Amino acid sequence: MIFLRFLPYVARTVRRAPVRSLLTVLGTALALAVFAFVRTLEGGVDAFNRSAARPVLVVFQQSRWCPLTSQLPERYLGGLERLDGVEAVLPTTVFVNKCSTNLDLVALHGVDPARLGGVQDLTVREGDLAAWSADRSAAMVGSRLANRRGLKVGDRAQLAGMSVVVKAIVDGQGPGVDNVAFVHDQTLQLQRGMLGQTTQYLVRLKDGADAGAVARAIDARFASDEAPTDTKSLQAFVQGAIGEVTELVHFARLLGYLAVLVVTLILSNTVFISSQTRAQELGALETIGLTKPKLAGLVVAEGLLLALVGGAVGTLAVAAYFHLVPTTLGIESYGIDFVGGPDVVVAGLLASLAVGLVASLPPACQAVLRPVAEAVRPA
Repeated sequence: MIFLRFLPYVARTVRRAPVRSLLTVLGTALALAVFAFVRTLEGGVDAFNRSAARPVLVVFQQSRWCPLTSQLPERYLGGLERLDGVEAVLPTTVFVNKCSTNLDLVALHGVDPARLGGVQDLTVREGDLAAWSADRSAAMVGSRLANRRGLKVGDRAQLAGMSVVVKAIVDGQGPGVDNVAFVHDQTLQLQRGMLGQTTQYLVRLKDGADAGAVARAIDARFASDEAPTDTKSLQAFVQGAIGEVTELVHFARLLGYLAVLVVTLILSNTVFISSQTRAQELGALETIGLTKPKLAGLVVAEGLLLALVGGAVGTLAVAAYFHLVPTTLGIESYGIDFVGGPDVVVAGLLASLAVGLVASLPPACQAVLRPVAEAVRPA
């Protein structure tokens, strides 16, 4: 490859103007860090939405927005279980430390251990599910929450004002489940003064059941009861909660692309100035036999080197930050995890490669089209 063959020469060329090269690398790193940051946000929102694509309905109290305000009678459970198309029902008492958007979400889900497995798909990473089921003061903590709070099995912790003993750490498949601490329903109801009431019902549907028809049947059944319901699919329910954040992330995507465009212009200017100052040198190389394509390759290789170094620095810095500082955006009772994984690093490096190529093409064309006689003529 021309880039690898010319790399020692290009590296010496870059070192000739250390200040200019350093500033260009730093500018590229900053722009690609913005790009990687936006890609991380997008990845978190997309992963959250994918996890909500499950055959589950959420039965919530009508005209309520925050889990702290929804209260449904526990007697609704029997009516829900008797409806056609319903496979399992999980009454869930929810308590969150903050309903507003925050970066320190702690969500407690009070559930009946005997019913939990029928709706939630959980995998125990550490600890013992039976030990949690037998201890009313225990908690089963999602892996992401345990990582953010530094919790291990056997630890006693204060979660949303409730003192619990961690008996198990689990991974979940549902949206935000990894940021949830599962506790016994009656324990949480006593603390909140909600005996006989719950926040919401999670309804798992049978294969082939019409989610819309079941949702309408649920709302019709309780329309004239003490607490009318508003039933939606899990995906629609969480999208309603994070809809504004999704729009903001999509807008931030434009800022990421704008940063890449700006740094492309800056890098192109740097490579152009470099090729202009070395016009005689490039002309001499062409005189002794360097072909036009290889001459263009020298210029492109310089742009690629600057772009890849800067892009790698910026992208890896963002990935390292999210690895060392686990970040979760809490919205109502859901948490969106931001993880700078390999896909973000690969996207950043590919963007750096594209920036280097696009930025180097105009200076490379200018160097190729310059007549040899003009290039070697003394200034």
